[in-house]
This record gives sequence, structure tokens and C-alpha cells, in this order.
Amino acid sequence: MPLSKPVSTIMSSSPVVGSVTSKFSQVLRLFTEFPVHHLPIVDADNKLIGIVSSNDLPKVFFAICNVDKPVLMGLADIDNSVSLESIMSPNPVTISSGESIAAATQIFKDKKFLALPVVDNGVLVGILSVKDIMGYIA
Repeated sequence: MPLSKPVSTIMSSSPVVGSVTSKFSQVLRLFTEFPVHHLPIVDADNKLIGIVSSNDLPKVFFAICNVDKPVLMGLADIDNSVSLESIMSPNPVTISSGESIAAATQIFKDKKFLALPVVDNGVLVGILSVKDIMGYIA
């Protein structure tokens, strides 16, 4: 299993994505309906503008909770008070589809990421996760 192969050979080429206009409840639904832990956020031209991790979602609930004065909020209330831009990581580190698996492994090691959006010419073409690399090696 050569690590010199391009990431395109092991990446997910049809990633589940969100739009900058997506509501919090829509993003939450995507994480519950699909077996993903990272959601690339794209614009109308499929250009990557950010990424949301499943670890970012609980932060929203903690941010709106007030221990002194608990407030009951529904998803519609959260949709109206939380923008996707406020929870996504903008301009995420990416890798191109032609880069080697070894290069991706080094990024994962150095940055401690678990997923990398795969971008060619500014357009999202896939996503690569540590699980993809582990599956390839195993």
C-alpha cells in the first residue's frame, strides 16, 4: 500500500455538504441522517468556504444555556439566533486530489485534524478522513 498514491484514490468523492444559507437545524439533521463527522460548507458554485465538525454543535447549546436563568428554546429559536457562519471554521486547511496520501497523513499528524476537504481549483471535490487512511492501510 504505497503512500505515494493520490488522495483521490481513497477520498469520499461525494461528500455531504452544507450551504452558508443552511440553518442550524438543517446542519444538525445532516449529521444525524448521514454517517459524517465533518460537514464542508460551500457556496452556490461549490467553492469551499468553511467546515463544521460534529464537535462544534454542542458548543451552540452550551453558548445559549444560561445556568442562572434557564431558557427553553426550540430549534426554530436556535435557527433565528445562531448563524452557520458563527459556528463553522472559515477557510479550512485543504488538500488537492493529486496530493499524496503521505502528504495528507503529515497534515493530520501536524494539525491534529480528523478530516480534510479536498479542493481542486477552488472547488470542493471530496473529503478525506483519518478513517479513510486507516481503512487503506488496514
